[in-house]
Amino acid sequence: MSQSDVERVIGRAVTDAEFRKALIENAREACKGYNLSEEELNALEALDADSLASFAGTLDKRISKTSGAGFM
Repeated sequence: MSQSDVERVIGRAVTDAEFRKALIENAREACKGYNLSEEELNALEALDADSLASFAGTLDKRISKTSGAGFM
């Protein structure tokens, strides 16, 4: 297990709307290249799209690839 990789995935998901969409649609595919356990992948597959998008919307625009203006 790699907590740092989980943190990187979640951080990327809240700052990058395209990655967030890919993660929600197919977490296993989106997370290729990260060192994640089966348990971690299962947890990422269970993430709630609305919650991620809502949190992303609270971030300062300067730290987001998009304006945080939504899921898609």
